[in-house]
Amino acid sequence: MTEGIDDEGGTDGPAERGRPRVLVAEDEADVRELYADRLATDYDVITAADGEATLAALDDSVDVVFLDRRLPGIHGDDTLELIRGSGVGVRVAAVTGVGADADLVDLPVDAYLEKPVDACRLRETVDRLVRVARYDDGVRRYYALSQKQAALDGAPGVSEADPAYRELVRRRGTLRRGIEDLRGGLDDADYELLFRGLDDGDAGHDEPRDLYA
Repeated sequence: MTEGIDDEGGTDGPAERGRPRVLVAEDEADVRELYADRLATDYDVITAADGEATLAALDDSVDVVFLDRRLPGIHGDDTLELIRGSGVGVRVAAVTGVGADADLVDLPVDAYLEKPVDACRLRETVDRLVRVARYDDGVRRYYALSQKQAALDGAPGVSEADPAYRELVRRRGTLRRGIEDLRGGLDDADYELLFRGLDDGDAGHDEPRDLYA
């Protein structure tokens, strides 16, 4: 099971985010249930049978969307576009019953699988996407706290003894330790996925190593 990190530097417990959440968007009921059953032991799985239901189920609690490109209602590709425009920072694995073609180049997905997807491939893909999503989320929160601390350091009227300042420093330190722990579980493929998803100017970092300096 892959868990997230909280501001205490450890993994999220039941009172925090709980188990990683996967949204399975698939119109074929038997396939949808099969995916859900294979993931249910380690993930909180929710399902949707069409594009409208997928968008309705999407919120910030979702780590990964397993998206059939041929959803009824709102087409899978249109659903993907709406997901990316929603502001929800979710990782998406596109699933299709046909072979990849040139349009994959511009498709904003983090993984692409062809049906049938066997149990090993399914778990491997979801595990990787959840791991990277949680790490990415932790780094972004750490960066936000670092920016706040930098703005307060040396500011008139702000003392290091101030309880609010001390709490910020504590949260930043423990979150950093949690990031470092989770970082130890990432491999080269995780890093490739992580940095492929970053915008050029995101967080002011030019190269991957700068993010962890």
